[in-house]
Amino acid sequence: MISKRLCFFEMLPVLAILAASPAIAQSNNEHMHHQHPGGDMMPNASEAPAQLPALKILMPENGATVGTQLAVIFQTPADLSKMTMSAPVPGTHLHIDAQDVSMMPSREQFVRLGEDRYLFLFDLPAKPGKNTLRIYWSDAQHRTIADTVQQITVTVAHDAPQ
Repeated sequence: MISKRLCFFEMLPVLAILAASPAIAQSNNEHMHHQHPGGDMMPNASEAPAQLPALKILMPENGATVGTQLAVIFQTPADLSKMTMSAPVPGTHLHIDAQDVSMMPSREQFVRLGEDRYLFLFDLPAKPGKNTLRIYWSDAQHRTIADTVQQITVTVAHDAPQ
């Protein structure tokens, strides 16, 4: 799989637009990938431990048409230095899925956009058509904690500008 990584300066115009968005006002280490045939993770779901920090996808909106460079902006009060795979002792941690690939990003892969708001830029180009983006907590054995799953469906345009 060919991966295009944008340098920080190439991302500045995108970040400026996202930071100014009304939707935002409302509400590099490599990462590991898991393949999920069919994208159905619920059979391996686990029970939620006592109160986990909330997750909410802010952008893109459900049903949006996007370009092939996917990004997701989400909100959580979690301390991501402790709840990602880059934590000193990984336990419950964040997963982000797109196109049947599950990613476990490190804290360093997020751009902080303000209090409790983060941007994650996927390093794989999206295939045109309908795509489901998911964000959720997993336990230490990488089982999905079902009641934390947040998901949206977007349409990747064939000729959308980057």
